[in-house]
Amino acid sequence: MKRATVLTLAVLAGLTAPPAAAQAASETPADPCAVPESVYTIDGALPRAWERLKRGGALPILVLNSASSRPDTAYPALLEKELAARLPDRKISVTVRNAPGATAQEMLPVLNRELAASAASLLVWQVGTADAMRNIGPDSFGEALGHGIAAAQERGADVILMDMQYSPQTTQLITFQPYLDYVEWMSQNSDVVHFPRFEMMRHWFEEGRVGFAPDSKAEKLQAYQFVHRCLGRILADTVSTMIDRAGRPAP
Repeated sequence: MKRATVLTLAVLAGLTAPPAAAQAASETPADPCAVPESVYTIDGALPRAWERLKRGGALPILVLNSASSRPDTAYPALLEKELAARLPDRKISVTVRNAPGATAQEMLPVLNRELAASAASLLVWQVGTADAMRNIGPDSFGEALGHGIAAAQERGADVILMDMQYSPQTTQLITFQPYLDYVEWMSQNSDVVHFPRFEMMRHWFEEGRVGFAPDSKAEKLQAYQFVHRCLGRILADTVSTMIDRAGRPAP
């Protein structure tokens, strides 16, 4: 079995609910999905998405990832549902395209093809996992990110870069930090949003809200649902807040 496949299975197998003792020991906030500002603060705007809404009232979103499936319980389906509730007078659509095991460079043809086909005004690009697993040079990773961001923006789409999943097991096997740093750097220098999934999941783990040790199927499912529910909701908050900011008149 290939190393990337083994590591992917390790991530999936390790996603479980926290032990009862850990849950009892931690103080669960009123909002279990909450993360501190040091982990994530909604900042910036989505001007291209706003312009599309202003012209036609629709918000087509493309989610591009390196996974192999799209369960109805995964965050893109929840993102669509949450945004529809927040923007009831708008037509919200979320299209998911998978490029299983693809690096950022290998995803570029898919990105260009799907943006042309969907005319999306927002791209959520889930990226970095395959590059880190396959030890792709960080500079090559960053170059591919730059090409993808430029292609999306030229087609009239804003970009949200979503980085990798976190689990303590995989962080012992894979060096993620150079790729996380590149995603953060690109977001600061390319007018895109960095959605720090890795740090969010690490925060939930350290707070005892979710665990990553192999256990029962029921606990794995519970943790999976928790993570994707929170990701979908926080991402919906991000999109709706940034669109609102883009539509406000300049002071």
